Amino acid sequence: MTFHFLSTLKILNILSISSSIILSLIGITSIIVFHEFGHFIFCKLFGVYTPTFSIGIGKKLLTKKIGDTDFCLSAGPLGGYVEIATEATAGKKGFNSINYLQKCLIMLGGIAFNMFFAYIAFSLLFYIGMPDSAFMPYENTTPFVTTVNKESINYNELQSNDTIISIDNIKIENRSEIIKDILNKNIAVNKYSIPALVIRNNKEETVILKLNMDIKPMLIEDRLELFLARKAPLSIAQSISHGIMLTHFYIKAIFNSLKNLASTKSSQGLAGPIMTLAASTKIAQKGLKALLIFLSIISINLGIMNLLPLPIFDGGQFVIFTTETIMRREISDRVKEMIGTSSWFLVLGFMVIFSIKDIYLLIHQYIL
Repeated sequence: MTFHFLSTLKILNILSISSSIILSLIGITSIIVFHEFGHFIFCKLFGVYTPTFSIGIGKKLLTKKIGDTDFCLSAGPLGGYVEIATEATAGKKGFNSINYLQKCLIMLGGIAFNMFFAYIAFSLLFYIGMPDSAFMPYENTTPFVTTVNKESINYNELQSNDTIISIDNIKIENRSEIIKDILNKNIAVNKYSIPALVIRNNKEETVILKLNMDIKPMLIEDRLELFLARKAPLSIAQSISHGIMLTHFYIKAIFNSLKNLASTKSSQGLAGPIMTLAASTKIAQKGLKALLIFLSIISINLGIMNLLPLPIFDGGQFVIFTTETIMRREISDRVKEMIGTSSWFLVLGFMVIFSIKDIYLLIHQYIL
């Protein structure tokens, strides 16, 4: 009986991890496809021929022709692409036959859609209720309780839909104040019970909260052993405003990180594809909201990465057609091929190096 129970738990755990991996793969592929869709939309706007739009890479499994584009589902589960005709074909414009501004807009379309994904995702989360997350830089509303499990140390103190408005007689205004200025101070003096004021059924009530005394850093919901919605649902206008603000926060933060990486010449803050997938899988186990936050940040990263002046990125294509515009002639296909091939080798080399680094870190984290 015990062996059967343990076997069932093991199977459930494997299924949970497997579903999280699949969910994270779908999520990462979605933001890449959304990027390519940005290019596609602007190509259609300017009448540029796009023979193929693929979800996934590699061998085509399913194909459906819509208009003059073959929409495909390909075997490779990570990625996607849009094929843009270089020269005019079958009465349709090619990329080389449109003006400079239109070329810029097509290249920027993918980056813009990455940012648009983050705007929409963050705004949606603010509207339905932003979850507690280590990725959130600030809080704008007081937390309210969503679930208190029977095993929680605060099961008899808090109820679902309680809104916590103060702890230890200090009004809650943001996450930093809760964790650093209140909870950690009490833990430092071995005080594991503190008074709190909550709103329950539109009335204020005083409760005594118990703290998980583990010394490692914790989110407030882990410290109190309950589930919180750290941001109450906002109005549509407020949600859009906060979604834009949070997206801009991460754009600035990522640029600052890249600046620091360049100045220190260290790869410590960079993660390869394996670590990215591992992180997204782990976050997917925390729920769709947490995964959506992570994917929004990845989407912003993808958009900024595509500004790099390498031919396989949008920034590199911008450099090429800008150079051609200045010279008033096209760069030869041979030169373009040489530049593109060398860029692919460079990027693949970095991917191999970072993948080896990812595997090393994962082995040390989970095995050694």
